[in-house]
Amino acid sequence: MFLDTTFCVDLMREQRRGERGPATAKLEPMGGAPLFLSIFVLCELQAGARLSANPQREMHRVELFAEMTEVVLLQRGFEVLYGEAEAELRRQGVPMGTMDLLIGVAAKGMGMPLLTRNTEHFECIPGLVVETY
Repeated sequence: MFLDTTFCVDLMREQRRGERGPATAKLEPMGGAPLFLSIFVLCELQAGARLSANPQREMHRVELFAEMTEVVLLQRGFEVLYGEAEAELRRQGVPMGTMDLLIGVAAKGMGMPLLTRNTEHFECIPGLVVETY
């Protein structure tokens, strides 16, 4: 499963509070299935940590979280998938944030569903399977 930033933030927040919220509930039936993060999600998590009230603590939490996943660094050829998706969305007049498009295309390129709370940000990407919690 490919994780979006919203899922990661929700899961880390639930863990910090000792809560069993919707992100934790979604993860439990998956057992030990591998979890993947694109480097773009990790970038967003790092930026959020640095903007928090306690940047050092939050950056440490992000690093611990990243160690539980496989961080995907993109290969040559990704730019073609990205270019095709962005061009198609522009032709359709569909606005899309660059980071969301990068994250969605990374999941699609890996052939994995993207787990997010913000389905509306990603469901316009052709061929991307989006799951929510």
